[in-house]
Amino acid sequence: MNSLAIRAIAVLTVSVLLGGCPSSGSAGAAGPSAATPKEVVAAAKATIEQWRQAYEIRSVDALSQLYARDLDLVVVQEGTTFLGWSSVEAMLKDRIARTGAIHIRLKDMQVITLAPDVASAFATMTRELTFEATTVTESGTLTLVLRKQGDRWLITSEHYSYKRP
Repeated sequence: MNSLAIRAIAVLTVSVLLGGCPSSGSAGAAGPSAATPKEVVAAAKATIEQWRQAYEIRSVDALSQLYARDLDLVVVQEGTTFLGWSSVEAMLKDRIARTGAIHIRLKDMQVITLAPDVASAFATMTRELTFEATTVTESGTLTLVLRKQGDRWLITSEHYSYKRP
């Protein structure tokens, strides 16, 4: 495992430790930390809503505006780790190209700050993907780490875990 993957796992671990496991009913799942500024929560939620909408309209261009473009970007999807923007972009293009429709529902979203310019968010996510005449529905937990760059919050880490039926 390379240093970027180890760092991504460390960031996700810290976010769960600070925010609690969303499915465990721990105290961290009750609401955002009192130390998390409301403007950070609002900005992170706005970025995540843009991410959700970009997937639903199947726009790689819109999605590309929401991810960090550096090598620290880590996305874990369906058990595969994508490191850096070029790898993530290729995955997004492939997913969009082979999927007829994408519908994402998020609930119970929580946002906590990890540092002045870093926030972690987690939510229960249901994703429906349509491939030709087949629709696959997945429900699980989405975890994102966002970093403020200028006046925008960008996704630097994304992990989606779901249970197979």
